[in-house]
Amino acid sequence: IRLIGQGKIGYNGGKNGDLFIRIQIEANKKFELIGYDLYTSLYLTPSEAALGTRVNLEGIDDTISIFVPAGIASGEKLKIPQKGYKDGKGERGDLTAIVKIVVPKELTNEEKKLYEKLKEISKFNPRTA
Repeated sequence: IRLIGQGKIGYNGGKNGDLFIRIQIEANKKFELIGYDLYTSLYLTPSEAALGTRVNLEGIDDTISIFVPAGIASGEKLKIPQKGYKDGKGERGDLTAIVKIVVPKELTNEEKKLYEKLKEISKFNPRTA
């Protein structure tokens, strides 16, 4: 931010200098700011990623309902235009959600049986895809 004439007093009766203020935005656990674009993680279950779903994603000033397409993979990005940080002219950057598929550490007996059944019937092999 530049404040004209608000800096040091000018020499020999000259006009005052300008004051420059640099604002550094502190990192936060939920968002990363790059330019005016915000980046956040979107955590999904394996079934949500495989089948697709609609989820609520928390932005900086509201909650956004977004559609996650079926078959999305970890690391893929979903871009939500004009939901990032505001610039000085009233425009906004984008919000990008980076998909992270989370596998449960503990399964119920029923979940374990369903995963085992899926393993039996599935022809998908990510190592040969």
